[in-house]
Amino acid sequence: MRKSIGFGTLGSRIYITFTVMIFATIFIMQLIAFRFTLNTVRNSTLETNQAMLGQLTRQIDSYIQGMERIASAVLDDPGLQRLLTEEGIGGDRLAVQTMLTHYIQARDDISEILIFPPDGSVIASDPEMEINPWTDFTERPWYIEAVAAGGRIVVSGSYVQNLVKGQYSWVVSLSRQIIDADSGKELGVLLVDLKFNRIQELCQSMVIGKKGYNFVIDEQGNYVFHPTQQLVYSDLKREPIDRILDLTGYGERITYSDGERYFMVDTSPLTGWHMVSVLRSDEIITEWSNVQIGYAIIGLVLFLIVGIATNSVTLGITKPIRQLQNTMKSVDTGDFQLVGRIRATEEIRELAREYDIMVSRIRELMQENIREQELKRKSDLKALQAQINPHFLYNTLDSIIWMGEMKQHSEVVLMTSALSKLFRISISKGRELISIKDEIDHVQSYLTIEDMRYRNKFDYIIDVEPALYEFEILKITLQPLVENAIYHGIKEIDGRGRISIKGEKRDDTIVFTVQDNGRGMEAEKLRLLNSALKDPFQEQGRHARGGMGVGIRNVHARLMLYFGEDYGLSCESRRGEGTTITILFPARKGDYPA
Repeated sequence: MRKSIGFGTLGSRIYITFTVMIFATIFIMQLIAFRFTLNTVRNSTLETNQAMLGQLTRQIDSYIQGMERIASAVLDDPGLQRLLTEEGIGGDRLAVQTMLTHYIQARDDISEILIFPPDGSVIASDPEMEINPWTDFTERPWYIEAVAAGGRIVVSGSYVQNLVKGQYSWVVSLSRQIIDADSGKELGVLLVDLKFNRIQELCQSMVIGKKGYNFVIDEQGNYVFHPTQQLVYSDLKREPIDRILDLTGYGERITYSDGERYFMVDTSPLTGWHMVSVLRSDEIITEWSNVQIGYAIIGLVLFLIVGIATNSVTLGITKPIRQLQNTMKSVDTGDFQLVGRIRATEEIRELAREYDIMVSRIRELMQENIREQELKRKSDLKALQAQINPHFLYNTLDSIIWMGEMKQHSEVVLMTSALSKLFRISISKGRELISIKDEIDHVQSYLTIEDMRYRNKFDYIIDVEPALYEFEILKITLQPLVENAIYHGIKEIDGRGRISIKGEKRDDTIVFTVQDNGRGMEAEKLRLLNSALKDPFQEQGRHARGGMGVGIRNVHARLMLYFGEDYGLSCESRRGEGTTITILFPARKGDYPA
């Protein structure tokens, strides 16, 4: 029988000694080779990205120069020269408009071409185009800079162009003062608005990796173009602009890294714009997956050759995978747990990092979806708020006509004045928040009209301290509640009704009550209404379509959206005794006269 080899034998010791030496040697060589190769490839990738950034700068400069040639061609047009020197005729204006139309139609990256003569008029491709009446183009930065430049073309940063009525788009503008070459007389200013599509194509065509991107800023650090323009302007995404501007002072392309991204800057000698290229660090490393796999294969082959540490290698691979798998199962339950730091091979750690990035992105998208849904709700509620009951308007106008036919001129004047005041405060120049005084005037006008229509059907009292008038309230809060009190309460009783509106301040909260002595509500209907108020954004079924619940839920939902879930309405009612609605909202002073 052969004697088994134990760990105390010379052969086993030599075997173990050489195995350790081989492993140590291979490990050191792999570490050195990997570091050297990684640095070499990283530098090569950055140099490639640097060359692409320079090419991007040259192409954007070429594009701007092409736009400048178009602007010069427009200014050199003889018909335009005659038209601006008061020597042209109607045919010249038509020819200039046709010329501008041809340029705009020929280039899909030109938003608009406008000419502003000194007389304050506008020459455009479309004779029907209207300039917004509230704009003064002479105060726009592009106009002021063009006049100051004295005939040189000025390139602006990005901004929303709202000069033309009905058009609101992101543009970059080229402007130039028009000067008569013979007399030196100022003939106006030319404006060429450029869309972002061409600049976007150039920036997107020269990136490395799936997550890399390019953006453009001006000399002051303002964004000219960013692939996620809306996110950076809404401050949902930030770039290290100050650090990037510091790089521009070195006179050469310098690379800056924040640990996750590499930033490279190149400055245009034509426009002064800074072209910034962003490259993700993990994408540089990801490109070395083949090298990493090769190193892993060498290690596995050595494990098979020497025949040791098989169990530890197996546990070293399977344990972190099982941990990652268990974490991934949390997605099924909607928990979305993160892996975090994990002891494993580089491949598994990279997979865990990518999984964490994916889960974080899913969380962001879910939060973004929640925000979008809340904005949609606000939009829907604004539409409901803007609606005026057509039956109320028809009945009021019929009453005015009837009183006019009966020669009741003073009543016609009173009702018409109340209706005018009602609509004026309802519009309130587009503001959502108005003073409590305006809200009281609004409901007072409504009560005046209804009192005249129903003639001694009800009395009302408004008891609000004048000290509360300067505080702000969400407009059209009281009128729907008073309308419910009239149509669903007082109108249904035989005797004379009574409506009471009271307001007071309790600590940091303002409390209003709208009380009537109408027919009230049954206990079941009151229970359904209070249940609907707990979640006013959900469809509540049959009782939500009954009229009264819709108005109260609308006011309650608007108060919750604007002030928070701690505020809104509560309802108390008893059949045959009337209804009381309590309104809570924060005590905030607005810039309103008392």
